[in-house]
Amino acid sequence: MSTRSKGARAPKIVVRPWWQKLLLTLGKMALALLFVLATYLIYLDSKVTRAFTGQKWQVPAQIYARSLELYPGMALTSLQLQAELEQLQYQRNPAMTAPGQYSVSRNHVTIFRRAFTYLDGNEPATLFSVEFNASGINRIRYRQQQEVNFARLEPQLIEHLLSPHQEDRELVRLEQVPSLLKEGLLLIEDRDFYHHRGVSPLSVLRALWANISAGRTVQGGSTLTQQLAKNMYLTSDRTLLRKVNEAMIALILDYRFSKDHILEAYLNEIFLGQNHATAVHGFGLGSRFYFAKPLTELRPDEVALLIGLLKGPSFYDPRRYPERAINRRDLVLRLMFEQHLLDNEQYQQALQQPLHLVPRGQYLNARFPAYLDAVKKELRQINFDQRLLSSGIKVFTFLDPGAQHQAELTVRQQLAGKDEQLQAAMLVVNYQRAEIQALVGGKESGFAGFNRALDARRQIGSIIKPVIYLEALNQPGRFSLATMLDDKPLSLRSNNQDWQPQNFDKTFRGPVPLITALSASLNVPTVRLGLQLGLPTVSEGLRKLGLQRRVNLHPAALLGAIELSPLEVSQLYQTLANDGVYQTLATVQAVTDQDGHRLYHRPGQRYSRYPVQSTYLLQHALITASQTGTAKALAQAMPTTVFAGKTGTSSDYRDSWFSGFDQQTLLTVWLGRDDNQAIGLTGSSGALPLFIDYFKQQGAQSIIRYLPEQVQVQAFSAKTGAPVAETCANILLLPAISVEMQQQLSCDN
Repeated sequence: MSTRSKGARAPKIVVRPWWQKLLLTLGKMALALLFVLATYLIYLDSKVTRAFTGQKWQVPAQIYARSLELYPGMALTSLQLQAELEQLQYQRNPAMTAPGQYSVSRNHVTIFRRAFTYLDGNEPATLFSVEFNASGINRIRYRQQQEVNFARLEPQLIEHLLSPHQEDRELVRLEQVPSLLKEGLLLIEDRDFYHHRGVSPLSVLRALWANISAGRTVQGGSTLTQQLAKNMYLTSDRTLLRKVNEAMIALILDYRFSKDHILEAYLNEIFLGQNHATAVHGFGLGSRFYFAKPLTELRPDEVALLIGLLKGPSFYDPRRYPERAINRRDLVLRLMFEQHLLDNEQYQQALQQPLHLVPRGQYLNARFPAYLDAVKKELRQINFDQRLLSSGIKVFTFLDPGAQHQAELTVRQQLAGKDEQLQAAMLVVNYQRAEIQALVGGKESGFAGFNRALDARRQIGSIIKPVIYLEALNQPGRFSLATMLDDKPLSLRSNNQDWQPQNFDKTFRGPVPLITALSASLNVPTVRLGLQLGLPTVSEGLRKLGLQRRVNLHPAALLGAIELSPLEVSQLYQTLANDGVYQTLATVQAVTDQDGHRLYHRPGQRYSRYPVQSTYLLQHALITASQTGTAKALAQAMPTTVFAGKTGTSSDYRDSWFSGFDQQTLLTVWLGRDDNQAIGLTGSSGALPLFIDYFKQQGAQSIIRYLPEQVQVQAFSAKTGAPVAETCANILLLPAISVEMQQQLSCDN
């Protein structure tokens, strides 16, 4: 048994009162909670700041049509220019008070053009007038004073290129937003925006009182910053945790970023409606979605409608519930008037305005799926970072909306009442620049299905013949337009079968001049010529004219028993029409970022594949074909216009083709059935009428070609095809490439 030292005392045990223990525990919990909260705030701050300073949104690529360039001497009518302005949503207004307006007086159209960042830089809004005469544009004056040689309109926005789960929006900068919209927005949504710190207790109390007074929820207490936080970072769940997160994010945003930065983000983020399955975000896109015009051109009633939609884009959808939308708009207008954002005259005028809305989905001119299909395929082949497609880049194309509309109209009207299975494809090309201006992939032009212009490979028939004849004419010492070709029975082996080619009319003519064999599209002389040249030479001709893939040729291929797409045919004829100069056909001109910096520009490589002398002779023969040959219906329909072109009919009448051109435009037309059954149409009875209708409606310019050096008009014997003196009888006067003559020409040559 142990003993204590003398004098030692037992330790005193202190028992704390219960309330001290509680306070101590609560203090420790508070410290732990504070630590967790601080850690979470640090994490949240990092996440929010990183996301807000980086690329906040996936922004779809904007696809533009070509910019209409105007110059004196241009073959354009006043009505055509007005149609272009209407497509751009310009408003006719004699007062001309703001960009986006135009006026018409006798032979003048005056335009207040919008500002736009073109490929060669930004151009401010400006006023100019275009004067017309009987042949087109006579002169252009800026500010109705300075005469200039060039003016242009901004291109039409035709599509937003969306990825499957991407939101649709059009970014705007704060300085681009009208002051009425900014001030009206803050008036309705957050009057104290520039004075609170992201969360406004006063707004919460004010909303609470308004809701209690009304007996229902009529006003929200969230600041504009909180709304932005909810839309950008949180779900729409109505929970206490979400509200706490919303408040903390709002505090972080307000601390880290300026008020203007937050307001600009809000203007671009807010949800304003639904375009079918795609959400419409931001006032920039909202303005186009409802009114098809930029924010800067909105009237007060339109501004008020957009602001009013924030309370409930579905509930106040002006297309579904116009009365609700007008009532909400008028309430916003009244508040604007009471706060002196509008004067009495503006207020009364705005109240009287009906809803002027464009149809849902028509805020873009996105009615050209076949052309856009070609654009998308080309974009995939362009060498730039494809991730940029979701950063709001701008894609400038060569699409001519007027040409596209007419091509679709021609196909639709010309095929009406015909075989329901009959399909069509059409390409309109500026062959001097190798620009695809319009493209039709089927008779249902608005349907984004199988694109026959790009993907249908069909037998081309006599469309191939100019390739053969050009190779012959490229040997001037051996062939000329007057060279005699035998049109008599021929039998040979092709594809392990006996083959006896026949002319269309089943008759033989004996010796015929080369120009007649081509313009009348005679089969037998063509086969003889092709075999004389050799199949490798014809294959090389296809390559030089622009065919990118190798095709196996056999004798029947000399009459078009090879399969090409309408795009490939257009590429061949682009080189033929362009005096032997090849350039790859394209739909995309350039790609820029949001600020106008170029990411891609179409290369300008052009390759001279044939001398101009040879192509001049071929074009002369193709002009003859359109005047007296298989396409003579063209001259009968448009006798004052000179065209060149070639018909094509595949075996058993399965495919009908025509490819031809005027001074500037190449048009390729194909008709056929997807199941490759016979259609009973030749190139002249099927495709050619569509060619004629297009140019009748769109207008055409006669081909003008001057004799190249070393080409002169020569007399040839109509019997032998040999050069003779012009004084001889029974001669053909034809252009020919000069060849050194060893003797004086006489009538016996």
